[in-house]
Amino acid sequence: MYQLLIVDDEIHAVRAVQAGVDWAELSISHIHVAHNIKQAMGIFGEHPIDIMICDIEMPQGSGIELLSWVRERHSLTESIFLTCHSNFTYAKEALQLGSLDYMLKPVKFHELRTVVQRGVEKINVKRAEHISKEASQYYAMLWHTNRPILMERFWQDVMDQRVSSNPERIRDVLQSRNLPIKETESFLPIMIFVQRWAEKLNSRDKKLMEYALRNAADHLILHGDEHSQLVRISSDVFVAILPAGAGRDRHIEDMRQICKVYIESCNRYFRCDISCYVGDQGLVHEMATRYDSLIRLKDSNLNRSNHVFFLSEDMKSAESIDVIQMNVWLKMLEQGAYDAILSESERYLNSFKEVGGLKAEVLQQFLQNFLQMLYYFMQFKEWQAYQVLGEAMATEQLSQAVRSVTDLQAWVKHALEQTINYCYTSEDTRTVLDRIRTFIKQHLDQAISREDIARHVNLHPDYLSRRFKKETGKSIVEYIVEEKIAMAKELLVTTDMSVSDIALCVGYSNFSYFSKVFKLGVHMNPNQYRKSKGQNCINNRSV
Repeated sequence: MYQLLIVDDEIHAVRAVQAGVDWAELSISHIHVAHNIKQAMGIFGEHPIDIMICDIEMPQGSGIELLSWVRERHSLTESIFLTCHSNFTYAKEALQLGSLDYMLKPVKFHELRTVVQRGVEKINVKRAEHISKEASQYYAMLWHTNRPILMERFWQDVMDQRVSSNPERIRDVLQSRNLPIKETESFLPIMIFVQRWAEKLNSRDKKLMEYALRNAADHLILHGDEHSQLVRISSDVFVAILPAGAGRDRHIEDMRQICKVYIESCNRYFRCDISCYVGDQGLVHEMATRYDSLIRLKDSNLNRSNHVFFLSEDMKSAESIDVIQMNVWLKMLEQGAYDAILSESERYLNSFKEVGGLKAEVLQQFLQNFLQMLYYFMQFKEWQAYQVLGEAMATEQLSQAVRSVTDLQAWVKHALEQTINYCYTSEDTRTVLDRIRTFIKQHLDQAISREDIARHVNLHPDYLSRRFKKETGKSIVEYIVEEKIAMAKELLVTTDMSVSDIALCVGYSNFSYFSKVFKLGVHMNPNQYRKSKGQNCINNRSV
């Protein structure tokens, strides 16, 4: 719908225009009236006027002046001039200001209707152009805002080979995604690998640290260059893509220093071990193979942390490593030489750190042999591996173990400590239980508490309860009651002691309570039990 403004100082002329055309047929829903320029300006301030029909000659200012004002502030409004005089100067000025038409009074309403119809059509075109322009601006803004995400997604697709490495295919993808990258441009890839964190991080902290690492890389490696891109491969692997075209020569020593500063900053502020792997320059379609080369470079150097590696530098292949005879370590475990195996394993793995070009296969082979040795030992002991090693057997932990020599050392130490602790626990279980049983027997005449027993065997009361229940299937309280009742039954059968004296002998000062406990366990009271065993006590005392 549209809004119309009629401006004329002659009231009858205004009414004639209002009545002379079927405005509703032209989709004009509101008709506003002004008799001078000031009133017209006020209406423009309150309503969105689409079409203005205006007299040129008015006492307080001409229609030409009003249209000039409208053009500055309301450019989408279309205007039609009415006048009593055929003045060429007015007509010229009206057309220069973009008026739809210049019509003489008295106006023919069918002609006015035609001109207004033309104005409506012109407004529709303007509105469509305006909407299209706004949409274009919006999508341009949206693209600019999301450009880093689109760029990162492109490089991810290239390195994961979701986009073919064919140069023509690369060009087509760049064009379809409207990315400002030339397929003929060279780039330098630098892989950033987070080897480990000083502390275990929860998922929230990991996201925060990842954000911090990215910001630091953007500042220290990419230097905020809008043509560079940091690409996330996983939570611990990122690839910096740096333009390497004219004027952007990347000298090895410069890149080494840049990466060193980044590594030192990450060590200091984010408390993590991190290494950088600098690849060779290449075109866009060569980046997938460049990235694969960096992965192999990483997997061939697992004995160094916080280091800058260059693909272009000759890397020595792994020197020969003496394969440890696992049966020697097995004998240490079997003989209880626990300190010796901890020391020997640390010494042996430390030797890996001196090997050049240590590959992942070496660590994986060692881990498999070590696990086989532990499994054999546990099978001999009739233990379940998951009970001994717990979370160390989780897939995530095993994958982490072969990321570097340092990670493998930490895992081996943890696995050995778990195994050794289980050895101590299993060997001591019988001794601890015997001490508990002996203590209870020696103190049946007393009210024995869990805390008393825990102090005697130097264990925490809660741990004592769990361990005793696990080994015997009974709680400590249940066992004490059973022992007291067993002693009472023996005294009832073999002595002529009164029931009250027997109650005192087994630690019950309250005779009624003793009788109740006895009956719960034996299903008869003490006197009934004595009679059932046929005992005729010589000096039977009343109770």
